[in-house]
Amino acid sequence: MIYLLSLLALTLNPAVWLKYRRRKAFILTQAGRLALGLLIVFVLSYFGLVDQTWQAFLSYGSLIWGIFLVADVTYYRTRFGTISPALGVILILFFCYLHFLYPLTITRAQYHYVAERTTVVEKDDISMDEQHIPVVPEKYARYKSEKVLGELDHVSYYELGHTSLQKIDGHLYWVTPIEYTGFFKWMNSHQVPGYIRMNAENENASASLVKSKMKYVPTAYFNEDLKRHVRSSHTSQVLFRPSFEPDESGKPYYVMAYGYYQKLRQIPDIQGVFVIDPETGRIKDYKMDAIPAFIDQAIPSNIAEEWNRWYGENVHGFWNRHFAQEDVKSPTEWSQSDEVNGVFNHKLALNWFTDFTRPKSGSGAMVGYSMLDTRTGKMIYYSGANGLINGKSAMNVAEKTFKQNKYAAGIPNLYTIYGQKTWVVPLMDTNDVLREIMLIHAKNENVYSAETDKRTLFDNYKYTVATRVASDDAAPTDQALLKELSAPVTQIYRYQDTESHQTVTQFMLKGQEKIFTVSSRQNPYTVFMRAGDQVSIQYVDTDEKILSVKKIKFTGS
Repeated sequence: MIYLLSLLALTLNPAVWLKYRRRKAFILTQAGRLALGLLIVFVLSYFGLVDQTWQAFLSYGSLIWGIFLVADVTYYRTRFGTISPALGVILILFFCYLHFLYPLTITRAQYHYVAERTTVVEKDDISMDEQHIPVVPEKYARYKSEKVLGELDHVSYYELGHTSLQKIDGHLYWVTPIEYTGFFKWMNSHQVPGYIRMNAENENASASLVKSKMKYVPTAYFNEDLKRHVRSSHTSQVLFRPSFEPDESGKPYYVMAYGYYQKLRQIPDIQGVFVIDPETGRIKDYKMDAIPAFIDQAIPSNIAEEWNRWYGENVHGFWNRHFAQEDVKSPTEWSQSDEVNGVFNHKLALNWFTDFTRPKSGSGAMVGYSMLDTRTGKMIYYSGANGLINGKSAMNVAEKTFKQNKYAAGIPNLYTIYGQKTWVVPLMDTNDVLREIMLIHAKNENVYSAETDKRTLFDNYKYTVATRVASDDAAPTDQALLKELSAPVTQIYRYQDTESHQTVTQFMLKGQEKIFTVSSRQNPYTVFMRAGDQVSIQYVDTDEKILSVKKIKFTGS
């Protein structure tokens, strides 16, 4: 049915047909125009995968049909011969208005579309469980994944796809689908061997291949191309960027958001997702209120970027954004990544995060930040961020701290850790190998912790927060306090930490339910500790069950 639109490429003036119908040149010209029309429809539908809606026809067809109508100017001496060219000019002008002027008139509508789904709060004081804070940067995960990819048979057939942060069975992983390197490699294979995943919470983890035959992927060709496969059975929906989503058992799926456009293809409105089995091609349709639990990302990152930009910059319309800039705030623009980062909150729900700064080049202060729920599209804007450094400033602090090593900072993420707004910044060498991890206090960049292992990193930061931020009125001191305790030891457990080559002693004290941890590096005499020994300890008190001891002294037995 869509190919009937190619008839619009013909001369539609009946008077022209009556006058020239017997001329061979005219018939050949019309046949050529029809063939060109068929080709254009084929390219737009098969390669462009454009949705078959009236808005799409206006957006693309107004220019194409206008050009064909203007071409009828050669028959202007025929009766009504000037009508078609005039109509063609009108259509071309309409196309220019639709694509260049109309978007400038709906900036307020774009802002209100996002504002209606946004809740503004001052701050979020819920601390993250440090066990579920990803410390492995995406670049390092891809570096490790490249090594796994190099071990595959016919490795020249494949390349790494887009890497994304996913929750699988209660843990965070970087997952990277394997894709084709080109047409002939696809011809020789017709399936990729699976995907690569790496634990994002453990800096010492290795990447591993998860074997799973996948036929329908984004870099396949013809009807095995993922988007073309979906478009073949769903012609009217607007299809957005797909995401790769393994379920809790590790079985891979592709998730493709779909929806429609408001305001003549200017505002994307996501209605649901198609879940595609890449092995069989089976497609399931889920509305936004019925998305399966294993899907983390229903809202694509590029849509989230648009929504954040509209919310920050379009508050008072187009002219205000460029001139007065009243109430304008600009989301961070990263040169090496998406403008939004995936952050899992304390409930392990994925959100698109970005911080906002003043619309001034080089501004290092944050005015707020947003968390956009990737499953519902609802956004929370945290306004109480005045006085906090932004993400780029956190990167600068990290890189200058290790200036002599010439480490490059990865994309930072903002978390609430021990009640404090904290930037988590990975540092890598020139080969993208992870070398250091930094926690930088977002209000006082002189309060930080930098270590090579996650356990020591958080222990030291916990101590630093308790000793250097406790007097700050902004510090919730009930979340992290330095305390002292003297009591006899009741129970002891020791083990050898193979990574740090030291003995770790865990013990309990009389009258306490907490488990205290100390290493032989801190105090070598702890390896001789026995039940009944009287000790005096200094530790940072939090709501965790296991606490790290900063100082320990034996006072008797």
